[in-house]
Amino acid sequence: MALTEEQKERIKQNRERALRIKKERMERLAKEDADKKRKLNQGGGGREGETLQAATVRNEDVVRTSNKKQKLQAAKKQQEEEKDDLELEEFEVGASEWITKSEAMKMYCVPQGTLAVCQVEERPNPHHASWKPMKLYLRSQVRQKGRKRFGGLEGLVEERNKRRQKQLEK
Repeated sequence: MALTEEQKERIKQNRERALRIKKERMERLAKEDADKKRKLNQGGGGREGETLQAATVRNEDVVRTSNKKQKLQAAKKQQEEEKDDLELEEFEVGASEWITKSEAMKMYCVPQGTLAVCQVEERPNPHHASWKPMKLYLRSQVRQKGRKRFGGLEGLVEERNKRRQKQLEK
């Protein structure tokens, strides 16, 4: 079923609003982390009765969290810049910014080696808690690598269709 122009426009507006809200939230969190680091570095951020060693450990946790958020911010900034350059396929409209390994390999025709260099986030496995965590890849990076590999959107679509046809022939 095809979407109407009005629906596509509403989806686009909602996506832009969500990205703007997310960006504001990330900026606020980064600012809060920077304030916490500054307080700890000045010595005024320690908790009453807290040893210097405990404050240092807490400071390292803040720095690690801050570095992860900075990497995510950089990737999201790159994603927003590329958003203008790349048109989305129909299945990508309204899709999550994270993608599973199997879906990435199937929809963007990228091998595991290519996924190894993409930004990954591990989350607990929703099927069973004791299983390995699932790896989610940033969709914009996987999309970019897939299109680069096959010479743009048309090449990627052609490769995906070729693989589907080959699967049907089996």
